[in-house]
Amino acid sequence: MFMTTLIVILALIQKEIKEIIRDRVIILMILAMPIINLVVMGYSVNLDAKNVTTIVIDNDSSLFSRNLIYAMKNSGYFNIEVTHDETLARNRFTSGSVKILVHIPNDYSRGIISNSNIDLLIETDATDPSSTANALQTLQYLVENPQSREIYNFSSITSELSGKTNVVYRKWFNPKGDSQINIVPGLMGMILSIMPMLMVSLSIIRERERGTLQHIKSSGVGPFIYLSGKSTPYVIIGLLQLILMLVISVAILNVPMKGSYSQLLGISSLFIVLSVAIGVSFTTLIANQLQAMQLLSFYFLFSSMLSGFLSPFEAMPQWSQWLGNLIPLTHFMRLIRGIMVKGNSITLMSNDLLHLAAVFLAIIVIGYFLITNRWAKGK
Repeated sequence: MFMTTLIVILALIQKEIKEIIRDRVIILMILAMPIINLVVMGYSVNLDAKNVTTIVIDNDSSLFSRNLIYAMKNSGYFNIEVTHDETLARNRFTSGSVKILVHIPNDYSRGIISNSNIDLLIETDATDPSSTANALQTLQYLVENPQSREIYNFSSITSELSGKTNVVYRKWFNPKGDSQINIVPGLMGMILSIMPMLMVSLSIIRERERGTLQHIKSSGVGPFIYLSGKSTPYVIIGLLQLILMLVISVAILNVPMKGSYSQLLGISSLFIVLSVAIGVSFTTLIANQLQAMQLLSFYFLFSSMLSGFLSPFEAMPQWSQWLGNLIPLTHFMRLIRGIMVKGNSITLMSNDLLHLAAVFLAIIVIGYFLITNRWAKGK
């Protein structure tokens, strides 16, 4: 009895291995996906965010302020732009393209030379505290160190150093550092990215496996009529999910909704349609539901890691940021956080909106050629 059972098990194992070997897509996923994930994520995921976008508003323009700016550049934690235009700096800070504002007062050098106390205002975007935490610690040291080092260059200064530079922090948009304010909008983006894509992909592949798709083709229905009718319900489902998540986020999780509901709905509608379009395009590359699940899990991992959802976007190397900018979720998370948490209008975040629109157009064009080619072959 035992031997018979063992023989049956071995026969089933042999059969399954043969089926896997015959499926070239599965073989490619088995070999390529772990390697790509390990290499890309291993280099990209980093919690020590460097090159944080920073604007220094230098109202002093002295040796001391230049030394502080030079020290910040050399630390590697800051990507610095120096300006005297506070309005421009404020607009870029509000839009999210700048994470830190450093205000150097016009009496900075005079305060150091006279050995008196100075207040240095540091404004930070606290929607994602982890992206600026290490940079702010470095800045705290750099602010204090130049004073104690440079002050001895002046022989008229007394040896007693009673004055110091006081760093005054002002955290914007999330002063208490609540993690929900950062995580929940990102989770909404992840769900709206994956669920419509997964549902429409599995639905089309299921019809293909059952032969239903061939009957629809033989009835004279064109590819885009079929896909329009097939995709619309999942766009509607995505919108219902958005409304449900928005109610839960605001009413239960206490995530603020400072911006326009209509703009949020418009941006989310574009993103949901884009997610469905990506799912439809994926179906032209895969043959069964197993392949669909593997490919979508690969896409899910890439999106979560390279979009800045799980680790600071600024901490990734430059080539990873280029890849991340090709992912729709990267720009949608910035848009939804900007609308909900900061109360921004889409005009203030036009850069991310244009990126999202460009990805949308690219997916539509690529999907058009893939779908028409597969439909013409009768697959």
